[in-house]
Amino acid sequence: MADGSLSTPGAVSRRSLLSVAASIPVASAAAGASLPSRVPQPVFALLDRYRDTGLRLRETEAARARTLLSIPESLCPGPTGTGTVTGWPEWTPEEMAALGLPPTMSRRPSQAELTRHFRQSLHPDPAKQGETKRLHKARIVALRKRCDLQKEWYGRTGLDDLNRRRARLLEEKRGIERDLMALMIGPGRAATDA
Repeated sequence: MADGSLSTPGAVSRRSLLSVAASIPVASAAAGASLPSRVPQPVFALLDRYRDTGLRLRETEAARARTLLSIPESLCPGPTGTGTVTGWPEWTPEEMAALGLPPTMSRRPSQAELTRHFRQSLHPDPAKQGETKRLHKARIVALRKRCDLQKEWYGRTGLDDLNRRRARLLEEKRGIERDLMALMIGPGRAATDA
């Protein structure tokens, strides 16, 4: 049981292990010292790639933050009111009232939330359902128009490209972390060998 836990550490212990593994070799390399004899060369190569990827990721995130400042706030990702962040565009209270949405609804409703509200609002009397359906259709059309505007801004400012680059760099960083873990605690290795 203990052997299994060493080969598949949790996320927190992976981060700790990566930090410890990186600290001594990086400090030695920065100081101009020769490679410690106990640290394998592949670990240094991975740590070098990890640093470069981290620097590119930091530059991309800074460019992304600058770009977000040039986009109207209502079209940028923002809080939902429940403590989470969403990419759905934000509506003003006046726009929501004009669409017949309750003031208690999130100002960044998703299409699923609008559909859920529609289903809950359906009246059992078929004669009264027509107005509810008309309102729902108008809400969906308005949401799509707002999303199209958001997409236009993201494309025009280059935010789409920055988001794709950020996702690629995050995946590259995770891959390097996996490779480093495999080198350090792979078959026949103990975490303390590195």
